[in-house]
Amino acid sequence: MARKPHWSGTEAPSVWPPDRYEVRCTFAPPDYAMNDRYHFAEFAYEAARRARDIGLARQIQVIRLSDGAVLFDLLTGREVPIAEW
Repeated sequence: MARKPHWSGTEAPSVWPPDRYEVRCTFAPPDYAMNDRYHFAEFAYEAARRARDIGLARQIQVIRLSDGAVLFDLLTGREVPIAEW
């Protein structure tokens, strides 16, 4: 039986950049909610826009994680220009 290696020392730093935006979507049952995080504003905006264009989401929000600002909200019609994200 193979043994798992025992690693010691400090944890390796992440190779991925930190998340800066969260896209939250609410769908009709049975797929109630989805949350995805993105580092790049362009990717978060594209995800929100595509979810809106498909038309299956009841609610879509993009939140900037650093300050909690809502940059995109389907229900209120809020859509901050991508240059201001």
